[in-house]
Amino acid sequence: MNQGKATSPRIGIYRTRYLGDLILFVPVLRKLLERTEPRNLFLVVNEGTEFPLEQLGIPFFSFDRGTLFRKMHSLQSLKKMLKHQFFDYWIDLTLSDRSRHVTRNVKAGMRVACGSENDHRPGDPYDLFVPVDYNHGPGHVVDLWEQVFRKAGIPLPVSEKDGRIPVDPDALQSVDRFLLEKNLLGRPLLVIHPGGRHWFKRWPPDRFGRLATWWHQNRQGATVLVATEAEHTLIESVQSAVLPDDPVVPFFGTVPELHALFSRADLFAGNDSGPLHLARSAGTRVLGFYGSTLPGVWGPLPGEGGRVRTLYHSVACSPCDHTGCTLGNQNCLRQIPLEESLAVLERMEKDERAGSEERL
Repeated sequence: MNQGKATSPRIGIYRTRYLGDLILFVPVLRKLLERTEPRNLFLVVNEGTEFPLEQLGIPFFSFDRGTLFRKMHSLQSLKKMLKHQFFDYWIDLTLSDRSRHVTRNVKAGMRVACGSENDHRPGDPYDLFVPVDYNHGPGHVVDLWEQVFRKAGIPLPVSEKDGRIPVDPDALQSVDRFLLEKNLLGRPLLVIHPGGRHWFKRWPPDRFGRLATWWHQNRQGATVLVATEAEHTLIESVQSAVLPDDPVVPFFGTVPELHALFSRADLFAGNDSGPLHLARSAGTRVLGFYGSTLPGVWGPLPGEGGRVRTLYHSVACSPCDHTGCTLGNQNCLRQIPLEESLAVLERMEKDERAGSEERL
C-alpha cells in the first residue's frame, strides 16, 4: 500500500441534498482518493443519491426520506453509528439544523462548515466556517468545495476535474436489452430529460419535441425520453410535438440504468437537474438548459471540443431561492427560444464531426 495513503486522515463529509449535487462532488472525491483509501472517507447523504459512492467504493450512510418516524429513526441510527468513530476532519457542506445536530455528536479533531454568511449562527459546533455563495459563486461549485477543503488544511492535488463515474455492468446489460427490444441499437441516440424539480426549471416540453424531430431528420437517429413513473403527462407533452414517424421511446429506469443509457447515447439534452450531471459523468455530450441557477456555478463540468453547452438567458430574479416563481409564462426557461437551441445543436454536431475527423 502507498505509505502516504496508509497514514492519511479520516474524513467525514455531510452532504444531504440532491443527486446532481453529489455527482458534482465527484471531482473532489477523486482528488481525495488520490491521497487516501476509500475506507478513510465517510459520507452522509440522502436516500436515492448513493450511486456515485457505490461506484467509487466509498462508505456512506443514507438518510431515509420517508415518513417523519422513519426520518427520526434514521437520524438515531446515524448517531449510533458515529458514536464509536473518530474523524480527523468532519466537513459539513449542507449547514442545516439536522447537520448541526449530527455534528454536535461527532468526535472529530476539526469540524468545518461552509455556507452563506447569513446561515452562520453563534454557538455553531464548528472550529472553522468558510463563507460560500452557492448562488453567485464566484466560480464553479467544485472550485468552492475545493477551497473549503484547502482552508481546512486538507491538501488536494492541483489537477483537472475528473467527474467520471464507472458504468454498472449489470445496468449496462439491462439497457442494451432495452435498446435491442426497441430496435435502437446502432442508431444515433438522443436522450432527452424534460423534467425538473420545479415547474419553472423546465424548458417547454413542446420545444424538446422539436429537438427530437430535428435529430431524426438530420441524424436519422432516435430519441429516448427519460422520466419518472409519475411524469407520464410530461412525456406525452413531448411526444405530442414530435412528427408521427419520428422514433421516440420513453424509458423509466433506475439511476444506474439511466447512467448506463447515457453512456450509450450520442447526446443528452435536458434541464438543470440530476440526470444532466449523470449524463456528463458518463462521458456523454450535454446540452443543458438553465434559468433559476447560474451555469457558471452549477453547470456541468466542461468538455473539450464543444462537447458541453449550456443555454441561459438572465432575468432580474435569477439566480433565485426556488421558493416559487411569479413570472408565469415569462419565466426564465421560456426565454430560451427553440431557434437558439437548434443553432447550438447544429454547432455541436459540426464540432463533433470535426473532432472525429481529427481523431482518424
